[in-house]
Amino acid sequence: MKTCDKCKVKITGSTPECPLCQGPLREDGVPDPRGEIFPQIPTVLHKHSLFFKILILISAVAAIVCVTINLILPQHGWWSLFVLAGLACMWLSLAVAVRKRNNIPKSVLYQVVLLCVLTVLWDYFTGWHGWSLDYVFPIACVVALLVLSITARVFKLNLGSFIIYTIIAALFGVIPIIFYVKGMLQVVYPSLICVAGSLISLVALMVFEGGNMLQELKRRLHL
Repeated sequence: MKTCDKCKVKITGSTPECPLCQGPLREDGVPDPRGEIFPQIPTVLHKHSLFFKILILISAVAAIVCVTINLILPQHGWWSLFVLAGLACMWLSLAVAVRKRNNIPKSVLYQVVLLCVLTVLWDYFTGWHGWSLDYVFPIACVVALLVLSITARVFKLNLGSFIIYTIIAALFGVIPIIFYVKGMLQVVYPSLICVAGSLISLVALMVFEGGNMLQELKRRLHL
């Protein structure tokens, strides 16, 4: 067993710090008859450590090989930077997916926002051709609404969370109307379809879940 000299308590298990004061524990030499009292719960990184190790190795090999080839053949431009940026985007998206894996609606919403931001940055740094606003932004919003609707039925998601994140996704999907009004779009029909779909989702929520929607908003906004 271990002893905290500050709190004057004895601690079982293998924890190195006192749970009360977070100070270091001293081994008192007395055997612990109960052993570890709390189970060791492996994280997702421990559960799939081999997969992540292989993915890290593949990413590192791809980055090194591409940069090496690019240095050998520099006359074709610095295309290896696109590979490095793509790998960085992949790992960023994977990190968000792992961190939000226990909340499917939030994970979907985070992935949509991340995808839209990253594609706008890609479009900007590659000379701005407008494809991020014309296609990716509206399509991502429509897909998010469809995924939320499907997962809500398949996984029996909490109604309150589903309502809130659907509202946020639908409001996010109305943003392309600003691009349309400002004349920032070269192809307008994906954005108009996205806005229409988002408004239909909001109307459907109000019609079928109006009471629950109002209660959830009051609860979340402390009204």
